Amino acid sequence: MTVRLPRTTSLVLALFFGCAFLAPLPFVVLMPGNAQNVLDQSAKEKTIALSKTAPDSLKLYPSDGNLYLLSILITNPAAYVTGVELLYSWMKSEYAVMPRSLFYKDGRSAEAEKAIAKTEMVDSQIAAKSVALAYLEKYYPQSSTVAIKPSDLNISLAKTGGPSGGLAFAIGIVELLTSENILQGKSVAVTGSIDGAGKVGSIGGVAEKILAAKKAGATLVLVPQANCQDLAPNIARIPSGIKVAAVGSLEEAITALNSEDPRGCANLGA
Repeated sequence: MTVRLPRTTSLVLALFFGCAFLAPLPFVVLMPGNAQNVLDQSAKEKTIALSKTAPDSLKLYPSDGNLYLLSILITNPAAYVTGVELLYSWMKSEYAVMPRSLFYKDGRSAEAEKAIAKTEMVDSQIAAKSVALAYLEKYYPQSSTVAIKPSDLNISLAKTGGPSGGLAFAIGIVELLTSENILQGKSVAVTGSIDGAGKVGSIGGVAEKILAAKKAGATLVLVPQANCQDLAPNIARIPSGIKVAAVGSLEEAITALNSEDPRGCANLGA
């Protein structure tokens, strides 16, 4: 036996579910962003370059590898996603839906969020210069690079904010300022913040960044050790052909680049 709902009830239910699907919800959508080679010296806008104040004797050495800085695309801080958008994102394997509170603070304007992201990017560049030059002074004491000042280096990355490029910048500086070929022709992707002591910090969207690394053709991805919990087998899937190395410092990152079998998240119990 079939019982039809009254027309009024049907209209109310339709309006309810319609509003639910169209109503703004406190979530953000993440997707893989671009992978930018910070070693590319042929680009018009170089990511790492010598400043005008750098001494004439200073030069950057070419690298036959690729060092990709990874990013994600995320819902604009001024926008909320609807139920329809969430359903669509859940159906897309490359998209991730996360609570808005993990990325944006309630009550903070879009302009404020962008300003904070820009400041974090600048801070990551300052830390990367300091840490990279300290590394060179420690491990290459006979090199002319020990006399380099942070102001002799420029780091530029348009349309990207946040602190997660710090480790990539630091490795890139070390690679370009030494005649030793650290990457040895590898295509490596890197994500992770870095502080003044050279410690690598966690970042957001690590699984989506690994997908961006795969698209770029990287075979090794360096991720913060603190993000291993986000890459557990029951949470994320690592694409085939990608090896993940978990690092906690610049020294560990350089070691991973020179290792045939770098320590991954599985070695840490993730």
